[in-house]
Amino acid sequence: MNRPLPWFWILLVGLLLAAPTPLGRVLLDLLGGLTLAVLLLPLLLAGAGAIAFQVIKRRVRTCTVCGLSSLASVTCPACGAPLPSTNDGVPTPYDSQPSGPVNAAAPRGLASWFSPASGRPSDPPATDGNLDVSDVTIDVQSTDVEPR
Repeated sequence: MNRPLPWFWILLVGLLLAAPTPLGRVLLDLLGGLTLAVLLLPLLLAGAGAIAFQVIKRRVRTCTVCGLSSLASVTCPACGAPLPSTNDGVPTPYDSQPSGPVNAAAPRGLASWFSPASGRPSDPPATDGNLDVSDVTIDVQSTDVEPR
């Protein structure tokens, strides 16, 4: 079915927009505000995104040992090495820091079961039986593969 156009309502809205009545001004202000919001909202979101990106970019630290980028401020979540401080503008290299995994004592887990001289397992150390991931090392001897 064909419905006739609502000419009465179209003329009433046109009269309200054209006439300098308080209701016409409110309607014009409302339409103008909505139009500005629709046009400027993408620009405002892009600006807020750029500012947020810069803030996050300043807080990201890259580990000098393993290369992981994270928002951690003290130690690397992957390898436990101390992260460089960028407060001075120049990151401090990992080698110049006195403490860290390289200078730490040997782990007390499976790695201490093997004597370095013979390469064979020795008696296991007396522990509570719970080993941490950082206590375990796996050494594999490399051999050449011969083609068949």
